Amino acid sequence: MNYFIWFLLILTAVFSLWPESVNAEERVVTWDTNEDGKIDRIAYFDRAGKISKLEVDSNGDGRFDTIYRFQKGRLSSCTRDTDEDGKVNIWQTYKDDKPVERKVDDDGDGVVEGVIFYNTEGLPEESRHDFDGDGKMDTFRTYQKGKVATQKKDQDHDGRFEVVTRFKDSEPFEQAKDSNRDGTYDIMTRYKNGKPFFQEKDTNFDGKKDFFCYFDTEGYPEKIEEDTRYTGRIDRIRIYRKGEPVKVEYDADCDGFMETISFFKEGKMSLQTQDENKDGKPDVKIFFNQKEEKERVESDTDLNGNMDAWQFYKNGHLFRMEKDEGGNGKVDLKIFYKNCEKVKLIKDNDHDGRFETTQWFDRPKWTMVMEVDGDNDGNVDACFFYKDGVLRLKEVDENSDSRLDLREHYNKNGRLTKSQEDGANSGRLNITWFYNDSKEAVRAEEDNNADGRVDTWYFYRKNSVTAIEEDTNGDGKPDIWEEYDDAEALIKRKRDLDFDGKPDVEDRSK
Repeated sequence: MNYFIWFLLILTAVFSLWPESVNAEERVVTWDTNEDGKIDRIAYFDRAGKISKLEVDSNGDGRFDTIYRFQKGRLSSCTRDTDEDGKVNIWQTYKDDKPVERKVDDDGDGVVEGVIFYNTEGLPEESRHDFDGDGKMDTFRTYQKGKVATQKKDQDHDGRFEVVTRFKDSEPFEQAKDSNRDGTYDIMTRYKNGKPFFQEKDTNFDGKKDFFCYFDTEGYPEKIEEDTRYTGRIDRIRIYRKGEPVKVEYDADCDGFMETISFFKEGKMSLQTQDENKDGKPDVKIFFNQKEEKERVESDTDLNGNMDAWQFYKNGHLFRMEKDEGGNGKVDLKIFYKNCEKVKLIKDNDHDGRFETTQWFDRPKWTMVMEVDGDNDGNVDACFFYKDGVLRLKEVDENSDSRLDLREHYNKNGRLTKSQEDGANSGRLNITWFYNDSKEAVRAEEDNNADGRVDTWYFYRKNSVTAIEEDTNGDGKPDIWEEYDDAEALIKRKRDLDFDGKPDVEDRSK
């Protein structure tokens, strides 16, 4: 602008030297300042030889986009078309060749979005702006010596300023913000060299600051302290380097001790530790992969300073767990998972390094099947079948010959109802026992000749035999009947000699 003023002063001085006849009427002077063959300056002079208007083609497109108007040879106003749409979008007035007011239509809709007022020295003193383009001024600025001093924003046009920023040497040094628009400033930010260096917030709007952020020299967060429970005590501290998280400390129970610490690499969590007993040693370590999925968890379950439990993950899902229950530094329990469901458990009960107990959780009909190899010979010695946490069936190989010696059946309440034994060590379960609600044997059946059919029946009362029936000819019906007293002494025997199902001979003990 100063260039044109000097240009006009020189032009006016030169024109005033022209002969009297030249000044008798309006004159027009044109220039081609960049010598491209196109007129880009047109000056109009009145009869007194004073300039009245200057038209300028500032970009050489053939259109005069800037027009200066003069009164008595002094600049009074200026209009500009800066977006080359043929419409004026800047209006400026002058007094004593100094700007007084400037209006700007930023989006070309014909509505003014900015107004700047100047002092007597031609420096900005106050301005108003419509930055959201709703036709209403929302930002108000004041200036000192031509430099912005304060900026106030009324974004909802309720007459109250939600953001107030103070400047020093044209750079912000303090800002107050009312984030919930209740009339109280809940965010305070201080700046240094134009960049934030400290910020405090009242995040729950109770009138107390609970968020404190410290910035580095580049304006990135360096440390954030938070009172997330609003108790007046800091319970979370976040550490950053160049704007990326490095470490987060968290006090989960709000006792003043940060027991949970998360570590980050390249902005992603890589390790999290927990110190529940507050002895300065992590009780739990959680390791994460690049996708921030859990890969491994180490735990000190008895808080003795040694890790004794490990969990392993794949694609964020648990697939194996190991534990040192004996406290000797050796794993004695392993659990395997599939699709997040427990499918198998192996356990070293005597801590000799060999896993003699195996539990299965994917067997049809059963919620859990447990196998025990007590002598570690590779053969199952006992097998226990559970349904809904209740033992329903037990099978035992008592002599480790890989043949079943005992099978016990239980009802839904876990009470023994029936058992089967290999009484003759024949490899077949030839004796079946039946029990009452008091777990007392009340009846037994036996296959003595290994033909797969019962041939002997035993009857009991209070764990003492009261009667025995026997099928000697294999027709499935008893032909001998014996009765016993409370001392289990034989008192009577009956025999069916012709096998018609009726006793023919009776013997009594003397």
